[in-house]
Amino acid sequence: MGESQVSVSSVRHSSEWDAERTEFHHAPPRGVKFAGLDHEWWLRHVNHYLLRRRFDLKRVILVVVAVVCVFMLVFEITHHELYRLAPFQNPGAAEQPSVPGQCTTWPVDAKGSYTPVQSQRNGTTPALKSYAPKGGWKKPAGIKIVALVFYGRKRTVDFLDCYLQQNLVANGGYVDEIRFMVHTNKEEDLEYLKDLVSKRAEDYQIVDGGACEGSSYGCIWDSVVEDDTIYIKIDDDIVFIHPDTIPQLVHTRIATPHPFAVSANLVNSPLTGYEHLHYGAIHAFRPDPSDKPSHAAAESWRPSEKQRFPASAMPDLNMSDVRGMSLDGEIFPERPYFGHPFLLVSEDDPYDVFKTPMGLNYLRGGERGIEATYEAAWRSWAIAAQQQYSLLKNLEDDAVDRYFFGSPLDFSATLSNVSAVALKHAAAAAAQKGGPGPGAEQLYDTMYKRYNLNFVALWGHDVKAALPVAEDDEQDLTVTVPMRTRRPFVIDTRAVVGHLSFYPQHDGVRETDLLDRWRAFANEMVCAAHNQKVPFDRRCPGF
Repeated sequence: MGESQVSVSSVRHSSEWDAERTEFHHAPPRGVKFAGLDHEWWLRHVNHYLLRRRFDLKRVILVVVAVVCVFMLVFEITHHELYRLAPFQNPGAAEQPSVPGQCTTWPVDAKGSYTPVQSQRNGTTPALKSYAPKGGWKKPAGIKIVALVFYGRKRTVDFLDCYLQQNLVANGGYVDEIRFMVHTNKEEDLEYLKDLVSKRAEDYQIVDGGACEGSSYGCIWDSVVEDDTIYIKIDDDIVFIHPDTIPQLVHTRIATPHPFAVSANLVNSPLTGYEHLHYGAIHAFRPDPSDKPSHAAAESWRPSEKQRFPASAMPDLNMSDVRGMSLDGEIFPERPYFGHPFLLVSEDDPYDVFKTPMGLNYLRGGERGIEATYEAAWRSWAIAAQQQYSLLKNLEDDAVDRYFFGSPLDFSATLSNVSAVALKHAAAAAAQKGGPGPGAEQLYDTMYKRYNLNFVALWGHDVKAALPVAEDDEQDLTVTVPMRTRRPFVIDTRAVVGHLSFYPQHDGVRETDLLDRWRAFANEMVCAAHNQKVPFDRRCPGF
């Protein structure tokens, strides 16, 4: 539309200018009369003015063309700037993000620039409560610890980088080396990773996907076979790692050689999620009922900084007749707007959790069965979000122990099918401590039920013996191989991590403000002052 306006304007001005010039040159000269005029003088007079007109016309045309070009350039720049700023100035007419969730609720400026709050603060970084043994964590000798990040997306790995840095041996952690197992061909994400690794070349390396790129995950495991090595597989959408998690997993992996693998305690997983509900770690959060933002853009992660869910917006739920209610609209709700939060219903009434997506899905499970409950929890973006807002609240309360459940498991009678390498390291750890070392205090046996492979510790020699891993590596490594070897897959519930979303949950979760909240948490609690993270994206409409 802008270009057509410029074109019309230019034509109109040129026409008016030509009309004026034509009238001027067709008018007879002042003080000259046609009657009795010398013919030869008249021709010289006309030729003189015609030549002069020709000369002036060229100059004027050049000037006009130049002016019009400058006008068009200024107009286009102004038009482009107004269009780019439209989402921040007029939410009602704002263009929606082209990819769900790729906008930010942080107060980035018109150019997308932002200075993190934490980098402006002075003083020490607050720390979460640790459950380390007396004397602190001490890395076991003679064992290499390698983190395997299954990589495909930069937006989460950007602040996962802070957790990886925190856990490096060079920074007092347990991890000797970090390998990014590439599983994408998206240029934007690949370029980001190359840049990140180039800055951390001493500790980070890229393992090219090769034949695995963009296809199955099974063949990625082919290189994970070194002896005396514990591999910790980490998905690229892990958004929180408690400082105790990796040391806890390593010591549990050593202390219990019989299980095939040891997983972290995932927040946002159907299996552990409903155990968390039973143990009081899930809180009564519901999506913001508004249809547009009611708060300003901010770098914030604490749920207490937002208002409570308004009682007037609570739907009329007949909790005594769940069978008679249609609950899909509660378990799979419409997303209200880009960058919306979840709001806490209450803290003082435990019954309120049953007025939330997760609670209602649990009640409906009484009619449909546990498998239907797990399936809905895997698909529902609202259940994923509720679990993560609950984790944020538990972190704000510094009460990560709300996630601890399970008990020590005795596998001493079933060690005949365990490798000599694992037994050697278990004996060395016990001897070093003068008895059983830390780890394996609270375990949960999945009983050959499929579990999520988002954060798991395995011995390299066990992976080597299990090759080739099937295309569905999660089914193979949590069910098939453990059953074949009669070695269970267990969860260490003291190793708490947060997981962003499963595939069916992606779009819904990323239309919340969770990615911004987890980045804000990392900046305040984990990232070094020189490694503060900022959004990649423009501000969400209405903020």
